[in-house]
Amino acid sequence: MKTNGTKTRKFKNGLQIQWLGHAAFKIVSPGGKVIFIDPWLDNPNAPPNAKPVDRADIIILTHGHFDHIGNTVEIALKTNAKVVSNFEISLFLKGKGLQESNLIGMNKSGTVEIDGIKMTMVNAEHSSGITDGDRVVDGGSPAGFIMKFEDGYTIYNTGDTGLFGDMKIIAQLYKPQVVMMCIGGHFTMSPVEAAEAVKLMKPKFVIPMHFGTFPLLSGTPEMLKKLIPKSIKTKVEALKPGEVIE
Repeated sequence: MKTNGTKTRKFKNGLQIQWLGHAAFKIVSPGGKVIFIDPWLDNPNAPPNAKPVDRADIIILTHGHFDHIGNTVEIALKTNAKVVSNFEISLFLKGKGLQESNLIGMNKSGTVEIDGIKMTMVNAEHSSGITDGDRVVDGGSPAGFIMKFEDGYTIYNTGDTGLFGDMKIIAQLYKPQVVMMCIGGHFTMSPVEAAEAVKLMKPKFVIPMHFGTFPLLSGTPEMLKKLIPKSIKTKVEALKPGEVIE
C-alpha cells in the first residue's frame, strides 16, 4: 500500500499517524476520531494534500508560536472541532471567532476526555508567545501532551522542548509506547539531547519532528539513530511528510 509515494506501516489496532511536516500531525484514533496536533499546514514541507481539511474532531495545540497554532482557526471554524490548549491560548482563539463551547483551556497535569480519548497536559521547556499582527501576546506556558486512545494505546507528543529530567517520570507514569519528539536543534532539542530523552523514557518507537523545515533545524533522524545506545530497544520511525503509519 502506498500513501503519497511513501510506504505505509501498520499498527495492529487501526491507529493511523500521518506526519504533515514540521510539528504537524494528523492522527486517526482506533475509534475513528480525527485529531490534528499543531496544524501548521502551510509549512514548507507540508504534503500537497494537507489542505483543505474536511474533517477534524479534535485539535491539540502545544503552545502559541505561529508554526504550531498554524491553521487552527480556519480548520476549527470549518469542522467544528474541539480545540485543546492551555487556558491563555483558548482565550486568544475565542477572540478570533471560535465558539467558547469548542475551546477547552487547561493546564499542566490536567486531563480532559473527548469521545473516549484522554489528553493530559505535561511540562515542556520552551516559550509560547503568540504573534498577532505586529504584537506578541501572552501564550501561556508551553506543554507536551499524553494521548491515551480508546483502547489504551498511548502516545506522548513532547511539543517544542529542551531536555528535562522529569521526562523519566512522565514515562513511568503514563507509559507511552510512542513518543513524537522534536530533534531539530536551535529552538528545541537536537539529536544529542533527544538521545538522552530516549534513554530516560525508553519508548518502543520515536517519531522525529520539528526538523528540516529551515536550515537552522539541522538535526536529522539519522543522527538520532546513531546516538541511541544499541542496548535500548527503541525504533526511530523517520517519516517523510505525508507518510502514514497505520
